[in-house]
Amino acid sequence: MEYFDISNKGGFITETDDAPRAYRWYRMNYSVEEDCKWLDENPLLNNLYKEQLLKIETRPIVYQDEESILICLRGVNLNPDADPEDMISIRLWINNNTVITSCNRSSLSLQDIIKNLQNNIGPKTPGEFLAVLIERLAIRIEDFFEKFEEQLDVQEESIETADSRGLGTELGNLRRQAATVRRYLTPQKDALEKLSRTDSPLLTPELLEEMKDDRDKTARLLEDLELSRERSMALQEQLLAKIGYEQNNRLYVLAIISAIFLPLTFLSGMLGMNVAGLPGTEDSNAFWFVSGLCLVIAIGLMLWFKFKKWY
Repeated sequence: MEYFDISNKGGFITETDDAPRAYRWYRMNYSVEEDCKWLDENPLLNNLYKEQLLKIETRPIVYQDEESILICLRGVNLNPDADPEDMISIRLWINNNTVITSCNRSSLSLQDIIKNLQNNIGPKTPGEFLAVLIERLAIRIEDFFEKFEEQLDVQEESIETADSRGLGTELGNLRRQAATVRRYLTPQKDALEKLSRTDSPLLTPELLEEMKDDRDKTARLLEDLELSRERSMALQEQLLAKIGYEQNNRLYVLAIISAIFLPLTFLSGMLGMNVAGLPGTEDSNAFWFVSGLCLVIAIGLMLWFKFKKWY
């Protein structure tokens, strides 16, 4: 577990910096035993808050009392070699001079806050820290949605030209990804709605207004994600229709070929019987006569199929 002292200028307080401390940020990992022990012994939090900060699985939810706020949030996993739908759970507790974040994996949103604090443009109060975290999570969701749309565009362009055998799997993965992300983030919209109506002294009217904008952005992205999921379903249906059309064309060609060779097969089979009395067995020109007859029959069938507009 690590902690940082943050000045009222929005930056880290160093040993050579004598700026007054605005709050202290404790950054803990709920999968580390030492961090769990530290939290369990912390007198600032009640048992409910400690339980939420240490839970392995949580859903977005907000708790509030007169002096503090606890919120559980989720963010898409944009870490390298990670699946976006493998959501990252971030738990945040704040009071007037303390911030505690609990997470078991690297979060790009928290890394953004650290970079801002290093440049002295970070959150200056615990309430602002909460607002910035919500904003960064919304931006990451927006980044995911833009990449998702780009992948759908590529799949849509590839349906008519590329080999359809691999596209079905890719579209299925995109559809599953969209459904999973939407299912996990829908409760977050409700949590942000509840937070935007809070009357906590930790959140100024300006911060509440900013969080309302982020809530609206999250709601809009969820709606767009649902439309994209339906679009992926439509593309998958289009792909299946294309595959069915290709299969029907192949079966149709095979049926035409079978229809042409059916009488020829009958004729060759009849003349190939090993019985006495077959005509032409003593005539040296019989082979050419039968071959010509087969050719005439084949051409005649092809012309008849053409006349019937079978191909």
